[in-house]
Amino acid sequence: MPKPVKLILVTADHHPQHKLWIQLVEDVARNTDLEKEVREEDYMLLTEYGDTDDLGMPWLPQLLVQLDDGSIKVLLSRLPLGKDLKPDVEEAKRIVLGKLNELLTNN
Repeated sequence: MPKPVKLILVTADHHPQHKLWIQLVEDVARNTDLEKEVREEDYMLLTEYGDTDDLGMPWLPQLLVQLDDGSIKVLLSRLPLGKDLKPDVEEAKRIVLGKLNELLTNN
């Protein structure tokens, strides 16, 4: 089974949650020793590999992972909300680390 090799964050610096997503990818990269890449508004990548709406349109930001076989999978496409209805970066990190762990244990 393929193993994760690189985190890919597709974002836009004008997005209201941009800094939260940057914090998320940096924390996850630090905890997993995976390489990280930040791409600005790469809609082509997201159209092919990311989550899309009913019309096939992707949104920003999204966190993807590239595997050693070259495939790319979505890790997170929306930040979860806490009880205060604000983005919960710690919960997002838990979700992403869980998905990465699942990819590693399926090998």
